[in-house]
Parts: sequence; C-alpha cells; structure tokens
Amino acid sequence: MESELLFSWPIWMAIGATIFAAALTQGTFGFGFPAISTPLLVLLTDVKTAIVINMLPNLVVNIIDVIRGGNWGTSLGRHWRVALYMVIGAFAGAQILIFAPADPLRLLLALMIFAYLCQEQLARIDWRWLKRYPRGSELAFGLVGGFFSGTVNLSAPPLLIYFLLLGVETTALTQILNLCFLSGRATQAVTLGFAGEIRLVAALAYIPLTAVAIGGLYAGSRLQRRFSPQTYRRALNRILFVIAIVLIYQGGRYFVP
Repeated sequence: MESELLFSWPIWMAIGATIFAAALTQGTFGFGFPAISTPLLVLLTDVKTAIVINMLPNLVVNIIDVIRGGNWGTSLGRHWRVALYMVIGAFAGAQILIFAPADPLRLLLALMIFAYLCQEQLARIDWRWLKRYPRGSELAFGLVGGFFSGTVNLSAPPLLIYFLLLGVETTALTQILNLCFLSGRATQAVTLGFAGEIRLVAALAYIPLTAVAIGGLYAGSRLQRRFSPQTYRRALNRILFVIAIVLIYQGGRYFVP
C-alpha cells in the first residue's frame, strides 16, 4: 500500500497531529493510543490505510510502555496467556481486514467505539463465570480482543472489561494491556506484510511519525501528574461519540443503492 504516500501536506500534518495526540494520551494514562489514532485516521482515509499508517508508531509506543512498565511478575507472569490468544484472534481478524470491503469495516469500528464508551454499563453484566472458568475466560477474551485488534485496531473494550473485573491493579493493568496490544499489533503487521499490504517504502515513511509518537509519549509522561483524568475522559468520550456517528454514516452508505 503506497497510495498513502500521495497525501497532501495538510493531510500529513493532520496525521502527525493525530499520532501526537494519541501518544500524548498513552503517555499520560498508560494506554489509549489506538482508541484515538485509529478512528481519527479513518476519517482521513479508509480503515486498512489508517491501520497501516498507524502501525509502526503504535508498535514502538507499546514496546516502550511494556519495557518501562516494570512489575512484570504480577502482570505478565499471571496473564501472559491472554496475550498469546491475542495472536490467534489478530491473525483471524487481519484476514477480514485484508479481504473485506472498506466501508463495512467503518461500522465495525463504530461498534467498538460504542463498546469503549459503554464499558461501565457492560461491566455490570453478570460476569461471575470469569473466575469460575479462568482458562476459558482467558481464551475467550484473548480471541475476541485479538480479532478486533486485527480488524479495526481497537481491542481495548473487551480487554479492559476483562482485567478490571478480575481486579487487576492499575500498574499491572497497564503492563498487561500493552503486552496484549503489542502481540495483536505485531501479528497484524506480520500478516499484512506477508499478504503484500505493507511495502518497504511506505514503512520507511512512517519513521518520522514514529518520532512524533515518541515525543508525544514523553510529553504525556510529564503531564501525568498535572492532568485531570476525569476531565480528559469526558472530552474524549464526546469526541469519540461524534466520530462513531460519522463512521456509521460513512459505512452505512455501502448498503444504500
């Protein structure tokens, strides 16, 4: 996919601003990069191109957060199987991304945004079976999270619900989430690469965007103690709601003669 290299400079600047804002969020709260970058980039292009543009910066951000997070025994030692199952789900999801029409994928992304916005309501469902069947729940949520990671680059809703219901401590939560995101993103990248969806010249063009992401990640880490999470989340939720409505409109046109 080299068509994204033909973007005008204003579009590239908008892409850079999106990557910076997403990385700033990641640095401030420990996760959230794809929840912001993917929907905004999809408004500028199609789902597949947005994911490819987003891929290298997202991978680097996740690697940095996994390495610097620490607390590996609590997070990775107990929950590494979820990240492993993410690989299987992401491979299956990437097949959908490769072969499915572009516009219906916008509807799938909108669905995941609404799931992200309704996490508290979804968490009130009776999930007691998670602790009764720990291995089965790891498999189920790992596969589902991986599938949505592979298709629309947004696996946070099922993973957040799963780990929060288990009572995973905040630092460990951030660590295992980033490992899961990393495994899903890496699988997606390898799958798209073997399918010929990623070209070397395009991958090299993302290096400046990766530098922008690292800058945003650093800036976010400095803002961590000065920022109100509640204020930010309220603003983010409103923005994501509007984006989801736009995506439904765009994706719905595919089914209109």
